[in-house]
Amino acid sequence: MKKLKAHTRFHINIAKIEVFRVSTVYAFNETESLLEYWKENKFKYEVSTYFNHTVNKPSAFSLKQSAKDRRIENMNNMIFVRIISTLEVFLVDLIRDAFLVTKEPFKKEDLKIDMSHAEILSIKSASNFYNKIINKECRKLSSAGFDDIVKYYKRNFKIELSSFSPGLNKMQEYHDRRHLLVHRLGETDSQYRKKYNTNAISISINDDYIVDCINDIKSYCKMIHDQMVYQIKDQFSTNEKTSKIREKKIFIIIHFDQQMTGIRCFLEEYEFWSQDKYYLFSDIIDQRTTLDLNTIEYLISGTIPQIDDYISIIKKEGKKLNFKINSRKIKADLPKKKQYLVRELDELLLKSIEKELPEQPWETGVHKEIAIKLCVSNKLVSIGIQQLIAQGKFRRQIRGDVLND
Repeated sequence: MKKLKAHTRFHINIAKIEVFRVSTVYAFNETESLLEYWKENKFKYEVSTYFNHTVNKPSAFSLKQSAKDRRIENMNNMIFVRIISTLEVFLVDLIRDAFLVTKEPFKKEDLKIDMSHAEILSIKSASNFYNKIINKECRKLSSAGFDDIVKYYKRNFKIELSSFSPGLNKMQEYHDRRHLLVHRLGETDSQYRKKYNTNAISISINDDYIVDCINDIKSYCKMIHDQMVYQIKDQFSTNEKTSKIREKKIFIIIHFDQQMTGIRCFLEEYEFWSQDKYYLFSDIIDQRTTLDLNTIEYLISGTIPQIDDYISIIKKEGKKLNFKINSRKIKADLPKKKQYLVRELDELLLKSIEKELPEQPWETGVHKEIAIKLCVSNKLVSIGIQQLIAQGKFRRQIRGDVLND
């Protein structure tokens, strides 16, 4: 599976923030240097110099050191708030991306959507209904706190956000700082001082803190993205594939005497009944292939009554609309058995991976040997090793060479 769009958008947004920070610092430095030069040479403002350059009088741009420090502090505060907001947008967007790939994590028996008959009957396609579900889910998370998002990932995707570097405590501290900057203009309260054992009346964000924060967030989001891709591919995709009963599987080849498109019974939203149950053609279609201008092949599968009833319908339609139907059965799919005993990267599995890792440098393919021992996939062990490296428990290595970071 390729990278999910949320991760790409996150990197674009972070890159914009970094460019803004660098360019703003450059503008501050250049302006300060220019005004210092004007001051030293006693040039007059708003008057052209002998080298034909004019500088307007700085009404609010002070050259005092306190003013310089305040400019950088204000810039860092605003950038920090934007960085944490970018993280939260990523965490919600990643859920939206997961919904596009699989609906399994969102199937909840305890949650109901209140809709009137008018609303239900006004829905033109399944996509309209899906939008209503995921938009409600994401809107709720967007207004929730970081702790609620952590619980959501654990409950719905079995992803422990607390296990990813730089760790839950530091991520909570980032969010608490953002809260103080947004709601108290940086002034601490008793709860913050007690939680982080500090007497500081206010907080400030310096350059080193910003750089560390950006690096932490980048690493954090990458590991979450990789774990989400793994969960979708390994855990939820199997459930989703087996959720459809395939008792009968058949190819049907439709040949028209002349080029025809849009016949109702071959549209995905076509509705039909089977054994007093309502279905759409999209419920049974697996594949559509255009063989030539007059011939289309469909692969359909489902329960025996579903397929038989649909075949009966299109045979009747064929007589009316003058198209020919050929079919050939193929062996129905059997659900694949799960290959692994463990399917989520929790703290216990992470410790097991750490215990199995030998001293560095590691030989190529060490993750495969550990995967066999722990009855998990190669990908899951690989993600775990990257987390352990990010936590500082091991060092990065390329082609067997340990890097000196």
